[in-house]
Parts: sequence; structure tokens; C-alpha cells
Amino acid sequence: MTTTLIQALISGVASGALYGLIALGLSLQFGVMKIINFAHGSFLMLAMFVSLWLSKYYGFHPLLTIPVAAVALFIIGYFTQRYLIDPIYQKEMAREPIGVLIFTTGLWIMLDNLMLIAVGPENKSVSSAWNDGLLFFSDYILTYPQIAAFVFSCIATAALVAFLRYTRTGRAIRATGQDREAASVLGINSFSIYQISFAIGLAVVGIAGALLLPLYPVNPFVGDIFGLRAFVIVVLGGIGSVGATFFAGILVGVIESVGGQLIPVTYTEALIFALFLAVLYFRPSGLFGVEKE
Repeated sequence: MTTTLIQALISGVASGALYGLIALGLSLQFGVMKIINFAHGSFLMLAMFVSLWLSKYYGFHPLLTIPVAAVALFIIGYFTQRYLIDPIYQKEMAREPIGVLIFTTGLWIMLDNLMLIAVGPENKSVSSAWNDGLLFFSDYILTYPQIAAFVFSCIATAALVAFLRYTRTGRAIRATGQDREAASVLGINSFSIYQISFAIGLAVVGIAGALLLPLYPVNPFVGDIFGLRAFVIVVLGGIGSVGATFFAGILVGVIESVGGQLIPVTYTEALIFALFLAVLYFRPSGLFGVEKE
């Protein structure tokens, strides 16, 4: 029993790191623009399809699809923010424009159904020797995709945190998120920062989608599952707190994996959402967030 629980713990940490990476982009977008991108899961689905097509039709190794998916989603994110979301911001000029929330909800439904028309509802996956590779250590087993998901999720998270903390653009993003009006007084173009932030958030989703493909089959609605999980993780970590979001993802992954060994899976899902509601009620800043005045 102990061996089984430790195996579940290891698997939970690996999957949780990927969950945290998926939620990072959502956390960044909310932290800067103060809106929730309801199409977040749909963009993840697009990233998975990009990775699928590159692997299936062009023979790319799954790991080599990561930079291509990241760049593709960065471009999509930049133009989505600049030409679709920014005009709504400029018309409303509100701190939390409701129009953007409604727009991203419509975008979510549209993207899912466009992909349903284009590729059909069937699950699709790519099989390769690498996908089926196993690493044994003592009595425990991890697949190559699980190891890659954990390693690259850690690297991507560390790179994003370092970018936000130590680069000029990163500091401008943080300043805009803290106080848009004060940042504008200092000469920071908030709309340019929004475009960059949204694009970076989707680039992170692109990385996550490429890492997720060897682990889960892709279909037009696969993003809905992970999009909902991302919202839960962002709240648990602390809305707008990028680093804490990653650790909240690991927590959710561990609860999901270890809990599945002790109680029925449906109860595990209920436990995660019960924790989500409890955090919202008793600690709105999140488990790892900091209370702000």
C-alpha cells in the first residue's frame, strides 16, 4: 500500500506541474488585465492540435513541437488581444470590462465548435516509441512524457518568473498589473503591455499543450476539462500570483492522484472543488497568495 501511495504521489507531482503550467497563462492575464479569459481551455486545445499535426504529418519528435506550438500561440494571442479584445477595452475604459468576459465566453464556444466542424469529435493521438518509454527507479515507474512534462513545466515556470522579475518588459507588466493609471503616468503603454501579456500567457499554453499531447488524446472539447481545472488552480494559488499558481497546480495533481487511491475518483473531484470553495470563502487571496490592501 505504501509503495502504491508513493507511486501516486510521484505521478501526482508530475501531472500537477503540468496543471500549474496550464494555469500560469490564465494567472498572468488576470493579474495584468483583471479579466478572466474563458477561452483559455480552447487555446490549449489549439496548441494540442498544432503539436498533433506536426508530429503526425511532419514527423516531429513530440518535444520538438514545443517551440513551434509556443510561437504559434504567442502570435495568435498577440493578434487576438490587439484586434479583438483591445477595442472592447478602449470602448469601455473600465477596470474590469464586462464586455471582455462576454467576448471570451463567445470565443470559447466558437473555437470549440469550429474545431468540431473541421476535425470531428473523435479522440486523436500520436503513438511513438518515446511516448511509451518507461523509466524505472526502485519500485517506481514514470513514463518519458511524464518526466518531460515535469522538467519542462519547471523550466518554463522559472523562466517566466525570471522574465517578470528581472527584465524591463517584465517589470512593466508587473507595474501595469499593480496600477494601470500610475504605470501610464510613468510612460508605460498599457495596451501594448496587455498585448504582450496575453501573448505570453498563450505561449505558455502552447508549451503546455505540446507536453500534454503524449499524455492525453485531443478532441475539440478537451480544453474544457483543463480550462476548468486552471480556474480552480489560479484561485487556490492566489489570483494574479504566477509563482504560487504553479505550486497550487502540484497540490491539485497530488490530491487527484493520491486521493484516487484512497477514495472513488468522483469523490476526489468533489474534494478538489470543496477546497476551491473553502479557499474562496475563507482566504480569497489563495493558499499561497498575499493579502493586499
